[in-house]
Amino acid sequence: MIAALLRALDFAAERHSAQRRKGPNGAPYVNHLIEVATLLANVGGVKDTEVLEAAVLHDVLEDTETTLEELSARFGERVSKLVASLTDDKSLSRAERKSLALERLLRAQPATKLVKLADLCSNVRAFPIDWSPERAREYLAWSARAAELCAGTNPALEELYRRRWQATHEALAAQGS
Repeated sequence: MIAALLRALDFAAERHSAQRRKGPNGAPYVNHLIEVATLLANVGGVKDTEVLEAAVLHDVLEDTETTLEELSARFGERVSKLVASLTDDKSLSRAERKSLALERLLRAQPATKLVKLADLCSNVRAFPIDWSPERAREYLAWSARAAELCAGTNPALEELYRRRWQATHEALAAQGS
């Protein structure tokens, strides 16, 4: 279990090595991937290695040159399908991507919803510094809809999302956003 997870983390770190988060501190992107897996394990109590692997790999198809075939060959069919179910098509507009993501969540398996919920928990904490207040409010509204579609998956992660969403919402309101 640990070896498989570390192998996935090593792969994700290598593929995302040049990327940084767009938040205020510009942290290495891999920090986000680690946080998502850590939230699943420590808050959500997830012990399924393949779900944790998918958590650290959840953006590798969307944000790197990695192919689904390569991912499947390295990490197996279940992990690659989980990652694919979380991947946006970057050739579409942001609005189309976000709409399709919600549609996919309607039919998603519980493992996909677990990873998405942990991803949302991570994402609502700090927005890219170049986002306007309007863009931040749009994301908060969209993420709330996505979290609703994940309801019933993991009460602890759902509660963490609600707390983080509320804190971010209040911070935006205090800024006059």
